[in-house]
Amino acid sequence: MIDASTVQPFTPDVFDGPPIPLTRTRPIPEFPVESFPPAIANMIAAVAEAFQVDAAMSGTSALSALSACTGGHAEIEIRRGWREPLCLYTATIADPGERKSGVQGTMVRPILEVEAELATKGAAERLETETQKQIAMKAAEKQRNAAANADPSNRNAAIADAIGAVQAAEAIVVPTVPRLVADDVTPEAAASLLAEQNGRLAIISAEGGIFDIIAGRYSRGVPNMDLWLKGHAGDPLKVDRKGREPEYIKRPALTLGLMIQRSVLAAIAANGDFRGRGFLARILFAMPVSKVGSRKIAADPVAEHVEAAYNATVRTLAEQMVKWSGDPAVLTLTSKAEEAVRTIETIVEPTLAGDGELAHMADWGSKYVGAITRIAGILHLAEHGEPGVKTPVRAETIVAAAKVGAYFKAAAITAFSEMQTDPVTADAVYLLGRIGKLGTEFSERDLHQASRSRFRAKADMMPALHRLIENEYVAPMPIEETTTGRPPSPRYLVNTHGSKGSQHSEVAA
Repeated sequence: MIDASTVQPFTPDVFDGPPIPLTRTRPIPEFPVESFPPAIANMIAAVAEAFQVDAAMSGTSALSALSACTGGHAEIEIRRGWREPLCLYTATIADPGERKSGVQGTMVRPILEVEAELATKGAAERLETETQKQIAMKAAEKQRNAAANADPSNRNAAIADAIGAVQAAEAIVVPTVPRLVADDVTPEAAASLLAEQNGRLAIISAEGGIFDIIAGRYSRGVPNMDLWLKGHAGDPLKVDRKGREPEYIKRPALTLGLMIQRSVLAAIAANGDFRGRGFLARILFAMPVSKVGSRKIAADPVAEHVEAAYNATVRTLAEQMVKWSGDPAVLTLTSKAEEAVRTIETIVEPTLAGDGELAHMADWGSKYVGAITRIAGILHLAEHGEPGVKTPVRAETIVAAAKVGAYFKAAAITAFSEMQTDPVTADAVYLLGRIGKLGTEFSERDLHQASRSRFRAKADMMPALHRLIENEYVAPMPIEETTTGRPPSPRYLVNTHGSKGSQHSEVAA
């Protein structure tokens, strides 16, 4: 344990400049709620208020819900030879007690309602077809038995009849129960579901267990990533299914909308396959600011008209797109939108090498512009619905998507930095977030109270606090002498030099 009394106290004037950065990060801007169509934006803000969470949490959940509607049903063509499927992988990083399940459940609810209605509507047809198939299979079995017992003179004809009966029975295809959303599933179950649902599926979960599954929890520790890699890229996928011939999915489209704890980042970092195979490069990370400890009690619930407008928008989009059969619809860009994308590419490209801000995560950065265009296509369809398929995406939508992308870029830089840091530095980054709510001065006791969810004992917190002292984020204040009673908790001064980072937009308005 590091005792603050053994550290030489600093005086306020010791801060003659900004602190030494702990990691390669950048300020994370506020989530751009205004980038979404009004019905979606109003719900994002209302849910954030009702659950007392950062809008980044409700906003990312809304984006995952919209991706579940569009994934596999539409693509966006940036230019000839470059198309992006409209499905996203998102991971919202939040600690326990952040109301993740409530937020995600609220944003996804209208899709689950559509799924339930589709299942109910198709129940009668499934029952009828299943009955017909069972009757045909029994008839085929009788033909088999007849062929087996036929006289040699009639055997060939009987065998032909049996084969015909079996083929007729096999030709009867029972419609599958529609599934738009699944929770944590094994890769085998996910692949089977994906094949049943014509290559379209969303896996949305308020837990991070999917990372364990992808890493091989059910595959004897052998990572099985083909499904997840190809499901994002839309590359052809072969699915082996028990008792049936392998199926080939021409354009698989998966949506992943996950909520994970910060501790999961360390586990991810420890598995080189996540980064080496390119899985992490596909994820849009969200890092909502925690409001735990300062949340409003009995906050206003979501207004009925706001929820109704959101539910109607998402339900309509889900119902319209699920009816889209055959190849995905292709969204095109206006000439100004094409120019906006080229502008983004021009800005991003130099940052992928040398000392650029994305150089240490060039794998993720190389997919950044593609992610922006995917978001733009999703926002376009959220605004216009199915008729938007025949309307080119405007430059204003590209700019709106770029603002959302800028948020995810800043969060990704922080997430990748945390995954690459040692545990003490990661703890120090966590402490900085807590210190930011304690003012320009704080006591050890108050800091430990604010971070008990991570450090059960104060001794566990001290190495990270000492790292903050070394990097001049904070400085011990002179210890007050006392002759009686319990000595006061050591206090620290916060370095405010350079605390306000500048924010840069990706596209000029």
